[in-house]
Amino acid sequence: MLDRFDLVVFDWDGTLSDSTAAIARAIQDAAADLGLPVPDDTTASHVIGLGLHEALARAVPSLAPERIPEYSARYRVHYFAREAQLVLFPGARELLA
Repeated sequence: MLDRFDLVVFDWDGTLSDSTAAIARAIQDAAADLGLPVPDDTTASHVIGLGLHEALARAVPSLAPERIPEYSARYRVHYFAREAQLVLFPGARELLA
């Protein structure tokens, strides 16, 4: 059966890795960096999976559209700072092996 595939691709965030906390904290920290109201944990985590503009409209509604690139840059800084702390979901390593 494995000979049928030359390549198998997995989504990382939310499929192999439990990145919810890292994403939520990056959303919160980016808002704080820009002096915006910081969304609570529930709000920050419930926008995961939405498109960028819809997620920001819900999590950081006071963010001006022209500041989205600035916010996105700060988000990336905070998310990638936590990248080494991400953990795989139970069974993910075995699945990949």
